[in-house]
Amino acid sequence: MPRGDQLTRQWKLVQLLSGRLGRTLAQLCGELGVTKRTVQRDLEVLTAAGFPVTSDMRNGTVFWHFMEGFHAEAPVALTLSEQMALYFSKGLFKPLQGTPIYESLEAAIQKIGSQLPPQSFKFLRGLEQGISVSSFGLKDYSHSKQVIQALTRAVFNKLKARIAHRAVHHEQAIEREVDPYKLWYVNNGLYVVGHDHLKNDLRVFAVERIQSVSLTKRRFEIPPDFNFEEFKQTAFNMIWGEPQEVKIRFSASQAPYLKERTWHPSQKIEGEEGGSIILTLQVADLWEVKRWLIGFGADAEVLEPGQLREEIVTECSALRRLHRGRLR
Repeated sequence: MPRGDQLTRQWKLVQLLSGRLGRTLAQLCGELGVTKRTVQRDLEVLTAAGFPVTSDMRNGTVFWHFMEGFHAEAPVALTLSEQMALYFSKGLFKPLQGTPIYESLEAAIQKIGSQLPPQSFKFLRGLEQGISVSSFGLKDYSHSKQVIQALTRAVFNKLKARIAHRAVHHEQAIEREVDPYKLWYVNNGLYVVGHDHLKNDLRVFAVERIQSVSLTKRRFEIPPDFNFEEFKQTAFNMIWGEPQEVKIRFSASQAPYLKERTWHPSQKIEGEEGGSIILTLQVADLWEVKRWLIGFGADAEVLEPGQLREEIVTECSALRRLHRGRLR
């Protein structure tokens, strides 16, 4: 059995043993989907790691659980499985290394480790060897520590802020005053959403492009009609606006991959004869969808709207000219 499967199963076993009523051996076998002998070996592993596994007889049946008071002794009211989940969550936030957010998570995890018996924390370290979180195209926030600290304070205290923001195609940063409504972590990137007084509009700013932040003593109020969840749902990725219907046919070879994921809250998937599917989305910006679809090559055919189909034809024609020129 792969090491990762074994460790994942033992993690689930810890969750099952954390229940107040405990589990019988038969119940553990059923919920873990393994044999009685495998469960017994896993119980031995947890015991050797320092977990206080015990059992008691009730109406002629043996129930397995952790010793009473095991969780109550912890200064923080978290179950062991919750502590474990937090321990591994740092992998999801790895792109934010060098920022106050990641450093605070690391500090919290160390506190959790100090609450566990040494052998139990060693067991968690062993789980880390079997579970990995990877990200593609990470941003570098090592120089944004003070910016993130200031933005966090502005968001939670509703303070107007003056920022120096450099757009991607501009050489110089532009000073502007913003009301920062929310910090938004999406696709391994950190953004601030708020009202831009320079443009008098709702804007999203990439944090790594903000060179400095100075807080004012003036406060702002978030408009009562601002709904961040609704705001997000019109965007395919980051760009929002008035949604329009997009329909794409994906080949049978790509259909299983597409059906495994949620690409957008509005998505609808319709199967076709032969195994292909039609994916329907309600999104605002076609540029983000175009960039995503080009990665599928000829396995993705745009059915609607015509504008998106024409943009992809233009983009692919430009790619063809560029690469044909390189071959000469």
